[in-house]
Amino acid sequence: MRHHTGHWFTNPALLLFLGIVGTIGTLSILRSDGFYPIDECAHYLYSRFILDVLPITVQTWHRPGLLWLFALPAQLGHTATMFFGLALFLVLLLVTYRIAVLKGIRHPEWVVLLTGLQPVLFDISYACLAEAPAALLLVLSYWFHLKQRPGWCLAIASTVFLFRFEMYAFAVLMSSIYMMRRQWRILPLLLLGPVIWIGSSTIISGDVMTFFREWSHFSGLGKYVDGISLTFYLENLHTIFGVAQVTFFAIGVVFLALGKKMAEYGLILSVPVIGIIVNTLAGAEMFHWSGSIGDLRYVAVAGPFLGIVSAYGLSEALERLPHSRLRMALAPLLAGALVLNCVIATHPRQWSGEERIVIALTGELRSEYPDQVLLCNNYIAAYVLDVPPWGGSHFARLDSRSLEEHQECVMLWDPFLSNPRFSRTELTREQLLEDPANVVLKRQIFQHQEFLLLSRNVRPSSPPHPLP
Repeated sequence: MRHHTGHWFTNPALLLFLGIVGTIGTLSILRSDGFYPIDECAHYLYSRFILDVLPITVQTWHRPGLLWLFALPAQLGHTATMFFGLALFLVLLLVTYRIAVLKGIRHPEWVVLLTGLQPVLFDISYACLAEAPAALLLVLSYWFHLKQRPGWCLAIASTVFLFRFEMYAFAVLMSSIYMMRRQWRILPLLLLGPVIWIGSSTIISGDVMTFFREWSHFSGLGKYVDGISLTFYLENLHTIFGVAQVTFFAIGVVFLALGKKMAEYGLILSVPVIGIIVNTLAGAEMFHWSGSIGDLRYVAVAGPFLGIVSAYGLSEALERLPHSRLRMALAPLLAGALVLNCVIATHPRQWSGEERIVIALTGELRSEYPDQVLLCNNYIAAYVLDVPPWGGSHFARLDSRSLEEHQECVMLWDPFLSNPRFSRTELTREQLLEDPANVVLKRQIFQHQEFLLLSRNVRPSSPPHPLP
């Protein structure tokens, strides 16, 4: 499977591999009925109702680049955002392929499978999350670097700050390279991403210090679960990137060292190293200096760069086989193994047991109390109502401030979101039960935790119907 020297659309193997990734992604989307755990539902809702929640868009956790990128497809619903994300992912794979071609890799089309079927990166490829778009910006930036377009390279690398700000280290690295080359005129582009964020927060809030206060608050958040060990990401490389991908990456590093090409691939190798080091420092329990919990997807941003080295290792290994027929025989076996590993390791979005309870209870409350605002700390409730997730006439967060604003309301207490550092509420279950204005409408036990439906200064029009 040698690559064609012409246009990308003349390479049958490339088109086949893109089709494989696209088909698996499409089937996963069509089989999905939920969100990627924890964060995606919130990001989707803020994108969908972005004009209603403008002050939220400049907050550190939400990342303005993510919210604005998905704002238009979110108007068409969650399925549309998933297909939009998958389209961006296929573009990412195509750009990664072009990089492999420019690097002279003998079988560059393999980078599509070695990157596109990495378990964690594929799992988030169709999610309304920041990691896959950040990876796209990184490969675009590096592609422009290879094409001798330093201005575009640095500008795009800087905008990664709007998605995954720890990978802004790549922009700093590129600026250092251009500084050593005395390309002074383009160096201010390093500040493009931060300037966009600071400028937008100033315009929206009317206060130039909003950005800095938000960052100060974010850096001071505690972890809502224990942090990771110093070796966590190294121990989970196979889980993040895939067994075959990591194996061929190691082979590629050996061949690079033997061929004295380590310097040539230095930038490519630096991206996974940056991702692992920065996220380990942020998430390690030993340091405990940020609210990061060390999610595997944070490091998956470096997946395309690891995939490039993996493709190099695979290509060099294939070229050393004694017969071309052996290479042709191994190709479908390897492709099948990559597909099988991805299918086994990833799963379409499915509502969890907790989420199904929230969906059912939210529907029950809306049916019995259609005119009352619902207070809840689970974004799934706002998704069911299809309303903005932060304040409004139909939904608000369950906290003391909302209780003061809504003397008549209904409440859904989710015990799995009772940690105040995570859900940003100072209320407890005991406080809600002890308040004489609150009436318990229903209790439901799930995994030894109790969900509560409550009304506040409201009389139901009819008795609530119990769930089956």
